[in-house]
Amino acid sequence: MLQPGVVLSGRYEIIEKIGSGGMSIVYKAKCNKLERFVAIKVLRDEFCSDEEFVRRFKVEAQSAASLSHHNIVNIYDVGNDKNIYYIVMELLEGITLKEYIKSNAPLSDAETIKISASIASALEHAHENHIIHRDIKPQNIILTKDGIAKVADFGIARVTTDKTIVAPTNASGSVHYISPEQARGGFCDEKSDLYSLGITMYEMATGTLPYQAESPVSVALLHINEDLPSPREKNPDISKCLESIIIKATLKKMEFRYSSANELMDDLKKANISPDEDFVDIKIVDDSPTLFMSDNDMKKIWDDKDIKKKNNPSKKTPKIEKIVVFMGVVSAIILVSIISFFAINGIKNKLKPKEVLIPKVEGKTVEEAKEILEPDGIDVNIIETAYNDTYEVDEIIKQEPEENTLLQEGEVVEVTVSKGVQTFKVPEVLNIDFTTAQSRIISNNLTPKMEKQYHDSIPLGVVISQYPVADTDLPKGGIVTIVVSEGKKEKKTIVPNLRKDTEQEARNKLTNSNLKIGSVSRINHDTIPEGQVINQNVEPGEEVAENYIVDFVVSLGKKISFSQHTEIINDMLDVNQTEGQVKVVLVNQEKENVVFNKTVKSEEFPMSIIVSGEGEASIKVYLNDVFQYESPFVFKKEGAN
Repeated sequence: MLQPGVVLSGRYEIIEKIGSGGMSIVYKAKCNKLERFVAIKVLRDEFCSDEEFVRRFKVEAQSAASLSHHNIVNIYDVGNDKNIYYIVMELLEGITLKEYIKSNAPLSDAETIKISASIASALEHAHENHIIHRDIKPQNIILTKDGIAKVADFGIARVTTDKTIVAPTNASGSVHYISPEQARGGFCDEKSDLYSLGITMYEMATGTLPYQAESPVSVALLHINEDLPSPREKNPDISKCLESIIIKATLKKMEFRYSSANELMDDLKKANISPDEDFVDIKIVDDSPTLFMSDNDMKKIWDDKDIKKKNNPSKKTPKIEKIVVFMGVVSAIILVSIISFFAINGIKNKLKPKEVLIPKVEGKTVEEAKEILEPDGIDVNIIETAYNDTYEVDEIIKQEPEENTLLQEGEVVEVTVSKGVQTFKVPEVLNIDFTTAQSRIISNNLTPKMEKQYHDSIPLGVVISQYPVADTDLPKGGIVTIVVSEGKKEKKTIVPNLRKDTEQEARNKLTNSNLKIGSVSRINHDTIPEGQVINQNVEPGEEVAENYIVDFVVSLGKKISFSQHTEIINDMLDVNQTEGQVKVVLVNQEKENVVFNKTVKSEEFPMSIIVSGEGEASIKVYLNDVFQYESPFVFKKEGAN
């Protein structure tokens, strides 16, 4: 059995086991490629060694995967990973029809018809694609939470040809729903599915199975030989037309059943609309038994002969009497011979070894198998022992011949016996790096699972602890949890609120909170005064590691729009001067700013100085650092005269 965490083909991660059957185990899994949950049906180990079985399994599953219908469970993929053969299917939430019948049967006509029509629709689609299911039964029908019936288990379906024969040694399908031709091991086609659907309908409508006996062989013989018990005798509330549909679907002769699932659906639709009408065309076959004459009939014949004899008396009576005597002697000799023949055969039969119908001993211990078989003169011989995920130690995995085979007294049933689940030792992985630990666990056929934990002394990436401990026995794929160090846990601190603080207040808060001051940028802001914090890169109240860098933005105040003024500076040089150092100072808003300061040649005069500001202002002019004059003016706003 696969353990949770095992990944098939690098894609499907096993989550849990959700079911099992005779040939397979079903798991819930996650497709890591498409990020969705799926159901995976894995072929049991005991079937994987049969090359022909595996070949058919793959071919038939791939054929079934081609089906796409809202009443069929989708098959997404078919694969093999290290001799693990599997089918990937749609994962449905719901219950089987069998479970629903147990809780709610008998179902109403309307519900029986609705579910049956859905199954028939699925079969029609499969049959159109030349695929027969061969195992239609309530256990293989899923009812979703939305009430939709979906046919499952097309994985054992077979592509149909004109020679589709079911092997007589292994009749397909569950015996309570098996068609007569499957039970005989004969020709099998789409009508075999319709028979099984008819039996399923019978169970839905009545709450019981039509054929029940102590052994599977006896049930199969009832399917072959016995007429279907009347559904209405089991449940008088069933309509006549629904009963007729069930009877027609389950007729012994294939040619007299519904010709197709589509024809069956047509009658189901009619039954839903007109339940009291008798429209189902059932062909009655004249299989009357041989008629025997009564004593009165024989007496009449002899009386007629006597009358003829009286009316026409024979003239040669003595001769006839001799013939009669002779014939009597001959008849006596023949009678004695017949009696002797049967007597001799009876003696031979008594001397002939007793035949024994072999029961199923798979799943039983060897001692239990011997207790069952040895009283009938059948020996049990162990030919092989093998590890097995399903069967306990000493339980029988496989028997040869299979159940329901006839053996003569003194013959042998050969069995393969389980050694239990194969186990592997958990390796020691403490105080080594995760990569090495992971490799050791995988090489021991186990599955590593990592958990992380802070540690004051063990370095980052090194294994702190493991579970289970070293030398513990685990099954193949078992999970070994390893706790890996994340290093020393960083001390945390809470980021303070800096908004509307002054720059210095913000700096003090960050320092006191063991945080580092990052970049401090400055921008204009219409409402927040100059010098106050507008924003910060980490939200207040957030927990971060100590020494985390926090950036913040400081307001420059409201952006001011300045006007321009042009000041003309005339030549101030003496006649004998060719150049001089000219300095121009703007006086505005009680501030003085040097706006021009360089050497100017005489030919560069007059020159224009453009300054920006608002309100009242003045220009102070210096030549060679000697004040020359001051020119007052008013900055005019744009658009003002």
